[in-house]
Amino acid sequence: MKEFNYRFFAYLGIALTLGIILVFGLFAALQPMRMHTAAREIEAEAMERGDEVFARDCATCHGGQGEGMGNIGPALNTQEFLNDASDDVIFNTIADGRPGTSMPAWAQARGGPYNAQVTEDLVTLIRAWQSTAPSVEELAYLGDPVEGAVLFSTTCYACHGVSGEGRIGPGLNDPRLLEQNDDDYFREVIANGRRDRGMPTWGSVLSPAQIEDIVAYIRSWEEEAPVPMTSLGGDTNRGEIIFASTCIACHGPGGEGTSIATSLAEAPILADPDAVYSTISEGRLEDGMPSWGQVLSPAEINDLVAYVSTLEAGASPEETPSPDLLQDELAAAQLLYSSQCGICHGMSGEGQDYGPALVANEFVQSNEDEAVLGVIADGRANTAMLASAGKLTEEEMMQITQLLRSWQ
Repeated sequence: MKEFNYRFFAYLGIALTLGIILVFGLFAALQPMRMHTAAREIEAEAMERGDEVFARDCATCHGGQGEGMGNIGPALNTQEFLNDASDDVIFNTIADGRPGTSMPAWAQARGGPYNAQVTEDLVTLIRAWQSTAPSVEELAYLGDPVEGAVLFSTTCYACHGVSGEGRIGPGLNDPRLLEQNDDDYFREVIANGRRDRGMPTWGSVLSPAQIEDIVAYIRSWEEEAPVPMTSLGGDTNRGEIIFASTCIACHGPGGEGTSIATSLAEAPILADPDAVYSTISEGRLEDGMPSWGQVLSPAEINDLVAYVSTLEAGASPEETPSPDLLQDELAAAQLLYSSQCGICHGMSGEGQDYGPALVANEFVQSNEDEAVLGVIADGRANTAMLASAGKLTEEEMMQITQLLRSWQ
């Protein structure tokens, strides 16, 4: 009888065992990579969901990429914030809000729309910014010389002249002065003032961005002639308000003229904005027209020029703001609006990225005053529109309502 070959099966068993060990070893070696890939895919999906929610609910206050929106919402996409704030802090801030600020609670347990997964997705998105987030120092604002020119003509011209030529205060467009001093010098003087020389402290009035705009305007004098005030243009809505408080006594509510002064709507001077600016600023004493350049800033005169240029022959009071608002009520309503609403909807209701335009607004046009007043009083859930009830009286909210009505 032939002897059974056990040796073959022994070798086969050893080979199979080694093969199994090799396969499992290879699987174990690749498992961390597979787990890492899976984790990255899960993270990418969470970021995609978080990005959609952030764009819908958060960007209006914090910017599209978390860069912040001035005084509305702080920057989230900075190294300083992301280094200091843990994931738990970010999660709890989103879920519970921040009492005393405009940051609402978004968690369902707090009456908001988010479950824990949505909040986690937002945390994932925000944390992912950390690898490329700039530091606060890298976000230094680059001033806008045109915006600076408008600010200068409102806050600085009385002492330094409309074009920095100097009046009560020294001239600032002197090439030697500009060469001898850097931007930090101008920032410091504007922000902290010089009391020994009568220079007030503007740092408590102007934001850092506004100071940068003024510095940029001053610095622009090194390369070119100062920007002419009349070339900056004006805002017709602000001009309408100024007209209502300074001009209608002589020229009538719609510029149609009175027994005191002729009609502006038919005056040929309207074809020349520079002539209108000069007439408002310097006056026409022989015709009883006072010099408003001593009362209004150049920026305000530009606003008046912009409004006056819209007047047409045969203008009537019906084309002016609603008669429900007296002149002083209109000015008061504009002041209230500017402090409560302008930062989101624009100072003239023109709208911003984070607040719709209120001029020619469909909601205001199609609803009664009570509905508009209700939105102002109660806000709008799940939007950046906050309730004003408790901050404003009903009379003040009605003034704003009537101001909005006049814009339609």
